[in-house]
Amino acid sequence: MSNVAELFAERSAIREDLFSGKRPKRVPVYPNFTLEAACGLAGVSLLEAHYDPELEFKAHDKICETFYSDSMASLNLRYPPVYQLLGAKNWILASNGVVQHPEIETMFPEDYDAFIESPYDTIMEVFLPRVCSALDTDPINSATVFAKAFQEWTVREAGRMGTIGALSQKYGYSAGTVTAPMTEAPFDFLADQLRGFKGILMDCRRMPDKVEAACKAVLPHMIKVATPLHPYPGMQGFIPLHLAPYMNPQQFEKLWWPTFEELVIEMDKRNIGATIFAENDWTRFLDYLTRLPKSTVAWVEDGDMKKYTETFGKDHVFGGFFDPTITLTKSKEECIDVVKEMCEICMKSDHFFFAFNKGVMDIKSIDVGKLQAVLEWVRDNAHY
Repeated sequence: MSNVAELFAERSAIREDLFSGKRPKRVPVYPNFTLEAACGLAGVSLLEAHYDPELEFKAHDKICETFYSDSMASLNLRYPPVYQLLGAKNWILASNGVVQHPEIETMFPEDYDAFIESPYDTIMEVFLPRVCSALDTDPINSATVFAKAFQEWTVREAGRMGTIGALSQKYGYSAGTVTAPMTEAPFDFLADQLRGFKGILMDCRRMPDKVEAACKAVLPHMIKVATPLHPYPGMQGFIPLHLAPYMNPQQFEKLWWPTFEELVIEMDKRNIGATIFAENDWTRFLDYLTRLPKSTVAWVEDGDMKKYTETFGKDHVFGGFFDPTITLTKSKEECIDVVKEMCEICMKSDHFFFAFNKGVMDIKSIDVGKLQAVLEWVRDNAHY
């Protein structure tokens, strides 16, 4: 099918069936590549692409040209110019252009009480100046820096949306599994941006009541972040799930799960489904995930495909599992055999989409030709 309008219509119909609980005519193909991989494939400098929209567009276009997908498969969500204006310590640009998220401690144990009392004020007045050196100044200069950074973010975000629109029009892409803003589980927000991995796990043992209270206090803000200005029915927001697989069952049930469940339920009430990235292996938590609203979509890194199919996949959309790095160690036929087995298991549910277990970050971590063959096999053969 070469006509772009026809491609768009077919892909949109498949997605609509998938998300409305109907059996689509075939499994949708939603691979994921980062800007790092896109630049590697296109042969452009990642460092320069962060500052040159034309180079970034060229890199994304090369991914679209090379790999089959039913939606835009190459995205960039990190804007180094914004972080540099702020003097940010939580997102650092390496000399090779890779944006790194180092382990940080922005919130100290003695800050819990103030944070629980007023999360927003404490973030703005205490935590941001700690993590962003350019904001650690007098109010006038701080406000000026913040305004410049926000303007830069607005320009970059408009550019990102423009790239998605232009390439979707060029290649006939439909929407994918994420069409609304990203937010975080309240516990993960505390861990990722405030206390750090080590700090939050110590707090779970030393002061679990304060951790629980902090999660409840920040929940309204995570809901606000998840809500676009103009929501419409069927939108899918994104929530990467981080810390739960490293917690014991008692900590998970008391500290991690309750506010996350409230977040997803509230998003559903606002007509925003949650596309969750189940990082690591969430198989032991499937009974919890299955309780979430039917608008919840699981993009899975690792786990028991059969259990996902028989539990979560009864009423929910799910996909993932495929490790694209196997294309370096297996033949093309062996890679396709892996996908065949996956589809035989997961297509017992009508709610399965094909995706990688995580985004491809380094183009050298995969064999381009074999991965092309895998994606095209799913397109041509994974039909209900």
